[in-house]
Amino acid sequence: MKPKLSISFVFAHFIAFLTVIMPVHSQVTKHFDNYSGLSSQRVGGGIQDKNGLMWFATWNGLNCYDGYDFHWVNIKPGDNVGISTGRLRDILLSPEGNIWCHTDNGIYEFNLSTYTFREIPLKKQKAIGKHMGKNWRGLTDTQGNLWTADREGLYLTSFPHHPASIIKGTEGEWPRAFAIDNIGYLWMSMCNSHCIKVFDTYGNITRTITLDTAPYAMLPMQNGRVWVGGKPGRLLRIEANGQQTVVSDDIVYDIKEDIEGHLWIATFGGGIKVCETPDGTPVSVSPPIKGTKGMKVRRLLITPSGNIFATTTEGLLAGRIDDKHWQGTSLKLIKRDASNANSLSNNATMDLVQDSKGNIYVGTESSGIDMISEKDLMQCVNGGQQPVFRHFNVNNSSLTSDLCKAMTIANDSLIVVVAGDNVTAFNPITDQSVNYGRIFWSDSVCFEETKPLILKDGSWILGTHEGALLASAHSLYSRGYVPPLVFTTLAIKDGGADFCLVPLNEISLQADQRSITIGYAALDYTDNSGILYRSRLDGSTWCSASKNRSITLFNLSAGSHTLELQSTDRYGRWVDNNRIITITVAPYWYETWWAKLLFLLTALAIIAGITYTYLYIRKVNLQRRQLLEKYMKVLARTMETGTESRIQTPKLRITTGKETKTLSAEDTRFLDRVRKYIDQNISNPDANVGDMAEAAAASRSTLNRHLHSLLGISASQLLIEARMQRARQLLAKRDETEYSIAHIAEKCGYYDTHYFQRAFKQKHGVSPSEWNNREKDEE
Repeated sequence: MKPKLSISFVFAHFIAFLTVIMPVHSQVTKHFDNYSGLSSQRVGGGIQDKNGLMWFATWNGLNCYDGYDFHWVNIKPGDNVGISTGRLRDILLSPEGNIWCHTDNGIYEFNLSTYTFREIPLKKQKAIGKHMGKNWRGLTDTQGNLWTADREGLYLTSFPHHPASIIKGTEGEWPRAFAIDNIGYLWMSMCNSHCIKVFDTYGNITRTITLDTAPYAMLPMQNGRVWVGGKPGRLLRIEANGQQTVVSDDIVYDIKEDIEGHLWIATFGGGIKVCETPDGTPVSVSPPIKGTKGMKVRRLLITPSGNIFATTTEGLLAGRIDDKHWQGTSLKLIKRDASNANSLSNNATMDLVQDSKGNIYVGTESSGIDMISEKDLMQCVNGGQQPVFRHFNVNNSSLTSDLCKAMTIANDSLIVVVAGDNVTAFNPITDQSVNYGRIFWSDSVCFEETKPLILKDGSWILGTHEGALLASAHSLYSRGYVPPLVFTTLAIKDGGADFCLVPLNEISLQADQRSITIGYAALDYTDNSGILYRSRLDGSTWCSASKNRSITLFNLSAGSHTLELQSTDRYGRWVDNNRIITITVAPYWYETWWAKLLFLLTALAIIAGITYTYLYIRKVNLQRRQLLEKYMKVLARTMETGTESRIQTPKLRITTGKETKTLSAEDTRFLDRVRKYIDQNISNPDANVGDMAEAAAASRSTLNRHLHSLLGISASQLLIEARMQRARQLLAKRDETEYSIAHIAEKCGYYDTHYFQRAFKQKHGVSPSEWNNREKDEE
């Protein structure tokens, strides 16, 4: 009888087998010449400076290489140095960290703090010359790369390797599902070879089960049976002795078991089906459950609380398993709503996982990951409000790809997200991620939609077109070479990019230099194709990661700004190589403190002037209203008594606040002449402004201007106001005089009674008759 092994024992042996697979190192040689950016193919020597940059002496000046571009440095007219040629025979790193350059007419120093040449005393040249002038035999940089040269140019020989390795026995296979059975054996389904391979705890293939379908899903059971679903359509039950039973001809993408022992089958085109008695004979599956008929279902999730969720090409299915009778289970389809920013981001959903806090993460085909709590999602299913998803994508999170082929939970707060050629360890709680790019895995990796398998020691197994890839915990979480990050070029406004930033930590800009472009590079000469960069200004949120090696800052405000950069290593993992540069922008004169103070004082003066003007105008208008009221009372008394020749306009006094104003004698006489004219012509329909001006001994314009200055109204308005006042007087005495409306209109200077009535109503809001009645009611 085969001895029974503990799970911990078999895992220990299995992990030991997997971790002995070491990455294979390869040798890569690159050739650089004029077409690569080298200023001359004749290279006389090379060094690596304290910043990590490579410098090469050529027959056409110095060449600096940052792993991406060659930057040419040569003598310039007017540089105040006696060097007469750019043909450099050899270079050497000085003790101070500068570059000694050997030319045909002497040795000169290139200062790496100022990026300028300077002369060296003759005595010191002789001492240095003893170490220069020899044939260059190449150099090895700090990464172990070999640099050599010949007449055809420069050569870089590097030794890249991939931390991840293909598990022996899976080379060239397409693993689509992984599973660990109850004795610790690893099961892998191989799509291209239509088989399942079983590995024991020593890494040996113990069984190869041939199938008549490409296996897409696999579920080992406690009784030794294994359920397999594939494409073209096949659902199989494989006994412990290898016997295969065809259960249905559905295209199966996933299989899950609930707490009652029922199997839930995700079919691609047939919805979700259930096998109620997986151990029965014969065995069968149900028709599609309610709400899923004809749907293409990719992945299932059954939660401990008894809810079921599924990703489909049409959206997300959600519902509760009917624990009394599974056929009563009904699922609701949740789709993207273009008018709702909080809805599902994409109907093409690929995979889903749940963390220990009850949050569900939905991976989409091209819109990143959506998060929602199980409780909130079920409230929507039960007729509540629309679900509110939180979206994670390349624009608002640390994810580097919006494609999600598959996911799994590595630990409580870490999700392993599989994209096209990279895998990301994403923490949605802290929004931190570690990206493992193509270089980490292989030269031409293409991941399948295989759900990753996380081993107990933290190692990962993933499915690719090249086979099953293993990434040990050590390779995933340890850091090797950290590429130094350097600033390289600077372009101000619309000017060209100058290679000048490497030694600088500060940039000073003039007031009109508000837009700049800064170039940078992480120095990895072995392989920098997978390095990503991100930046932030003045402590803001990091921008999205990309391979861009320059940033343009537009319309910088005056003052000091801090630009911070960070990069990944060659495998796509963020490393602690942050670089900071301070950018100081001089202010325009109107941005200085004294100009701002002047603007403030000017604004206060303008506000004070406007306030004073407003209050003055308000005061003058109040005086005019008071004077008009008093003047109209005098005019009314004159018309009432008929003694206009004996009543003189008194000296009118106007009080506003604490100030009392008395009209001048001249103004009093002027108003008296106007009053007399109005009194004498109140019933004259031909009375006009011209006659009034003549009676007041003034021109028409002077009359109007003077009346408006004193009373706030024009001469014609004053005449109308006097006639309306006279009409009110006569209406008040209508019972005594028995005047008709027509007679009153005539006494007020109106030929047309109807016109008088309209004018009165327009002035007082009621007709003359209604006015008279209202006056009686008030008495």
